[in-house]
Amino acid sequence: MPAAPPPPPAEAAPPAVAPPRRAPEPAPPPAPEPPAKTPPPAAGPKPAPPRHFVVRAYRPAAGKREASGMPITVLLLVTTTPAVLAAAMLRPRSRSAASGRGRS
Repeated sequence: MPAAPPPPPAEAAPPAVAPPRRAPEPAPPPAPEPPAKTPPPAAGPKPAPPRHFVVRAYRPAAGKREASGMPITVLLLVTTTPAVLAAAMLRPRSRSAASGRGRS
């Protein structure tokens, strides 16, 4: 027996209630007018082009500088070391650290 052809697709039923209509949107406000253009100032004499200079590689000074006084690192060590050592010696110790050294 031959197969029966498939039934045709059913048409969609029209909606019972129509969708509500939207109110028309108000027109956007007009764009502000651009300010009146002022004429450009009178052209004066053309400025001179900037002068370019060549950056050369570093060259040490021609003469050797004479040492005048102590170098800054030695001066820094000489002035700060006594203060750091004094602060470490005069620092108060906690009681638990003092009791571990045989003090009572």
